[in-house]
Amino acid sequence: MRATTALGLAIMGTVGACGGSGPKPAPGPEQRTLHVVLRPVRDGSDTVRSLAVRWELRGRAPNAQTFGIRAPIVYASVAGIADSVQDLAVRDAKGVVPLRHEDDPVNPGGFPYFRHWRAEREVVPPVIATYRARTRATAVSGPQFSLQAYGGGVSTAGSGFFALPEDSGIVYRTRLHWDLTELGENSIAASTFGDGDFELVAPPEQLLQGYYMAGRLGRLPVRGATHGFTAYWLGTPPFDAKREMAWTAQMYAYLRTFFRDTTDDPFRVFVRVLPGQGGYPGTALLNSFMLGTPVGSGDSVRLAPRETLTHEMVHHWAVGIDGPEGMVTWFPEGLATYYARLLPMKAGLDSVGSFLRSVNNTARAYYTSPARNLPADSIGRAGFRVPSARNLPYARGSLYFADLDAQLRAASGGRRRLEDILFPIFDRVRRGERVTQSDFVEALVRDLGPPARAQFEAIIVRGETLVPAANAFGPCFDRKPTSFTVDGKSIDGYEWIRVASVPDDRCGAW
Repeated sequence: MRATTALGLAIMGTVGACGGSGPKPAPGPEQRTLHVVLRPVRDGSDTVRSLAVRWELRGRAPNAQTFGIRAPIVYASVAGIADSVQDLAVRDAKGVVPLRHEDDPVNPGGFPYFRHWRAEREVVPPVIATYRARTRATAVSGPQFSLQAYGGGVSTAGSGFFALPEDSGIVYRTRLHWDLTELGENSIAASTFGDGDFELVAPPEQLLQGYYMAGRLGRLPVRGATHGFTAYWLGTPPFDAKREMAWTAQMYAYLRTFFRDTTDDPFRVFVRVLPGQGGYPGTALLNSFMLGTPVGSGDSVRLAPRETLTHEMVHHWAVGIDGPEGMVTWFPEGLATYYARLLPMKAGLDSVGSFLRSVNNTARAYYTSPARNLPADSIGRAGFRVPSARNLPYARGSLYFADLDAQLRAASGGRRRLEDILFPIFDRVRRGERVTQSDFVEALVRDLGPPARAQFEAIIVRGETLVPAANAFGPCFDRKPTSFTVDGKSIDGYEWIRVASVPDDRCGAW
């Protein structure tokens, strides 16, 4: 997430707890099935007014609690999701299932909490639920989770419309089918989980962690995927979508190599046009992200927000660490910010000048932030409510990582760098191990000694002001003091200038 361009979110680390404590092994998931049908409804106009949902649940776990359904009231600051659920009706083998609803206590800071519809009697499978989720026609603030209608189609995250059974953590075989009869010819559907219909063996709540899009979509490549990469767009953004998604595919290929990815996992990018959208917010979920854009005319000159596109892809590999909600955001978001400006230059897909502008934009955002000296626990409590606090971890974390890289290189005579600390952590997280801030700090101390712990506690925990090393961004740049003017006030800080004697090729090779 970025202050003005990417409301980024290490979503699995920040709101992944919504799904419970993780999948519980369930023998024979083929005996427990969830069949889902999604049908965009136009109601006589070209605009999708709602998304009709029908699901049928078979083979509930023997130890399942009283049957219930839940949908988010607020999910990562996006409000009104449960309120958009209309005409919810449930039937089972005995007939109509009467429901009562109750709401969780408000979760401060915009973090997720849910509405629950509880069955007033025991249910006998199969259980069938139907409802309609209302769409929104204009952009809303927050991550790209809301259920939006535009261009004769619909786009959303699963958290933006799904009301799902509360068999938390129980593995089912889910089959999802799209009914596009009301969208007209040349309409297609796609999601994080595949083109069109898909099958997923996982707890039902994993459906929340994907994106969904249907309509007359643009697609790159037109068929198949390029090294696992596919992009989709709905509407006409303010840039040439085909050209910019081709650039994104090149950046993706470089990131795979940089992060030593040898898997065949698919990765999908979704771009949607939203009337009233300010800037280019992006949000990453499982193997995918969604970018929101203002309404455009397909301008062939204007570029997409390439740093934001890279930022959201970096989240796929630079995974988060475990910790309290909001208090560890600095780690994944700082890394995504750090690598999103560095790696396009290293890949030869962006210029040295662009890199330097991004460094100084980050420095300005950090030194002029009203939240600059907020400690980590205060940032966690602020959550999504206070923009300056929400955005600080991006700048603070990225400058901290740049400084760490310079320290590691200096201490090792150039033999060790930031990736030597990070990549083993990423590997552990992917193996399912619990990795905390303490584990990260211990790894730093092994290389840099006790001062690394003191710096971490000062900068990240207590929020003291950071002054990165003069060469934190490599030999091509040098630090100098400067003053920033904000609302007529002068604020001291630092910027970096180009060292003219160092050639460009050394900048990317650093």
